Amino acid sequence: MNYFMRKTKLSSEKKYKILEFLKKLPHEEYRIAKKKLPLALKVSMRTFERWLYLKKEAKMEVSADKLAIISNFLELDSIDELINYEVKQFNKKELQEIESKDIDLIKELNLIK
Repeated sequence: MNYFMRKTKLSSEKKYKILEFLKKLPHEEYRIAKKKLPLALKVSMRTFERWLYLKKEAKMEVSADKLAIISNFLELDSIDELINYEVKQFNKKELQEIESKDIDLIKELNLIK
């Protein structure tokens, strides 16, 4: 596997594209962002670094308000651009089906008196 393929594979395994967008900044802006964004987000440098390299399967999440701050700094249209995984979407009918399935399961397992 060549370097380019490995690099693409690694970036696709990340949960967020924060680092990808940061690397597109001019060098001086990148340095400032890496130093000052954690302060603006009120998180430790270590936490911010973890967010940059989080794998898709990781349980850790970056909260929406923090993603909004990062998105605004990077001048993105929405926080969705930072998310590197599919977010499940439900319509009204699907939500109603989930509720009825849960109720049926509760009844089936005799979890209500």
